[in-house]
Amino acid sequence: MSYFLGGSFAEACDCRLMCPCWTDDEPDEGHCTGLFAWNIGLGSTIDGVEVAGAKVVCLTSHTGKRRPEAPQESTVSVLFVDTRGIAGEAFALLTAAFSGRACGPLEDLATVNGTVITEYRAHIEIEERGQTCLVRASDVNGLETVRVDLRPARFDRQPPLAVLHTALHKELQVFPADEPVIAQHSGTLEVRASSLPGGQIEVTGRSGMRGEFRYVHP
Repeated sequence: MSYFLGGSFAEACDCRLMCPCWTDDEPDEGHCTGLFAWNIGLGSTIDGVEVAGAKVVCLTSHTGKRRPEAPQESTVSVLFVDTRGIAGEAFALLTAAFSGRACGPLEDLATVNGTVITEYRAHIEIEERGQTCLVRASDVNGLETVRVDLRPARFDRQPPLAVLHTALHKELQVFPADEPVIAQHSGTLEVRASSLPGGQIEVTGRSGMRGEFRYVHP
């Protein structure tokens, strides 16, 4: 599979600021439920198929470290893919790419997603308004849902907290590679996903990250 994918991403979970996963440490209270959201930008293609405008959300739950020797043993995920307005095989291509089944840099997502138990055609909204972001996703029947609103984490009225050289940079292919990601605080993180262990939560003031990504494989 060849691809050129770029755009913006948001990440959020129920850990406190910041999620220990990105320093390869144990999550808060030994368990983490959260999401990754990719807003796919102009010029993005997979095997020559245009996928610009698509949106992908991976909702995950895991115990212990996110990247153990066998991530499938501790991490399970459901994948939401929104290809409304995009014709052809975009859904199948994006599902394969973001589930970690592709070669190249997207293969690293296998250590993030663990076992993908369900793949949904979905309705996804990613509203990026300056420094704030709102992510909403649900399967087409509205049974499995996730919602989070994010704002930059600040301390004593300083500029937003920025971090470099974390595991997040590798798995989500932060672009440019030396660009920091901006730490976030969530307003409310709501997850209603009965298919996912630990998939029923509603918490406030938790961890998040935002940045730009690029995955390239010739």
